[in-house]
Amino acid sequence: MIKEKIEEFIKIQFEELDEFKYTFDVEDSFAYLEFTEIFSKACQKEMTFRMIDNKLQYHSLEYGWKVLDRGSNIKYFWIDLLND
Repeated sequence: MIKEKIEEFIKIQFEELDEFKYTFDVEDSFAYLEFTEIFSKACQKEMTFRMIDNKLQYHSLEYGWKVLDRGSNIKYFWIDLLND
């Protein structure tokens, strides 16, 4: 369930963006998304997700757990993704 939810989330977020390379791994109710390239720039960034009450949540090191089904919370994902 979490794998499908993350794949759907990534598809929507990166709909017309091809400059990202990533892999992800699922362990129990957590998923880890590891980026090796962001906007064609090499990087090493890992992001953590989990499912609670059928809602996908993202863990921001600065802001804590955020439910991604709420439109305004997606900004925390992008802030962390683009922050060096």
